[in-house]
Amino acid sequence: MTSTMRVEEQVKEEFYLRRAFDDDTPVFVDATRHVRQGLPYPLSAKKALKATCAVWTDNEVVAFSLRHYTAKQAEREVEHVESSIGVRTVTSRNVLRPRMPRRTLRDLNETARALAAVIGDDVIVELDGELYVLALTRRGNVGELRLTGRLARTEGGYVRSGVADGDGEFELPVQGLRLRVFLRSPVRERVIAYAFGGYLTRRPGEVETVTRATALTLNSLLGLATFRMLSGLGQVEVPPRASGTATRRRRQADRVEFAVPVQLFTGNGPPAVIGSSLGADAVRDIAYDIMLGDLGHVSVAGLRAATHHLPGLAATPSQAEVRPRQPAPLLRDSPAAEGRTRGIR
Repeated sequence: MTSTMRVEEQVKEEFYLRRAFDDDTPVFVDATRHVRQGLPYPLSAKKALKATCAVWTDNEVVAFSLRHYTAKQAEREVEHVESSIGVRTVTSRNVLRPRMPRRTLRDLNETARALAAVIGDDVIVELDGELYVLALTRRGNVGELRLTGRLARTEGGYVRSGVADGDGEFELPVQGLRLRVFLRSPVRERVIAYAFGGYLTRRPGEVETVTRATALTLNSLLGLATFRMLSGLGQVEVPPRASGTATRRRRQADRVEFAVPVQLFTGNGPPAVIGSSLGADAVRDIAYDIMLGDLGHVSVAGLRAATHHLPGLAATPSQAEVRPRQPAPLLRDSPAAEGRTRGIR
């Protein structure tokens, strides 16, 4: 008699909001704690909510589920909460009650596992039940997509065929686009699965192509560091519109994203921190391990050894101050503490 035991995989869940701040620049912020503890997330205004993104990571797949919000949808989703004493309003705030879409993430994970054997270096896109294959050409961190075929499910697996329509045109639905994208991470042994729900640059009822829609949906998630690092992409080229309305194709030089170097100095002038003893490659590998929940004891020990001497940084929106690292307090029963106590006596 033989028996099999299914080993439960370790799953890591994260939740992010894409929100606008005072300067109206949307960024992703971590709201995982609010989901886990059932806490409302405060927003300065209902229109500040732009999107939510749930992330599900296991040992084979990293699944992303992004929901884009229009202004009307955000108005309905975000609650306006007031507390009062008698007839006087004491507090007034806007809150979102985030929820983890586990069913969507599980379905996404199962499909990614089924497609893992046929993805290769391509990108597979699911739209309205149809599977499309797109070739991904990389130039540094810039990607370019080209529709090359379709996939059909059969009893023996997936069968690839050519495409009669060069770009796979379709009509944008009124209720918003639902698109799923699957590709392999070039930096870790994981399949990246991405479900997008929302609206693109064109209006419902207008004609769009699979290639353009895929590029736009990928770009909409590249602001999330986890997706950007695992995909190895910083931008995906969006093909020009096929119809008569001409649009200017944005060049890489037109992007307003840039890196700002930060140096910390102590009050008397010398740098507070000079480099890292780990090295750039080790730091990048540790960052990947943290994202995937694979950080081991050896890496943790290395991080502690490399950072134990670093000073603290106290920062506010208007100023930052480097503070010397304070020595750890001695325990009461330690030999050093005992010696000091005897000296005092």
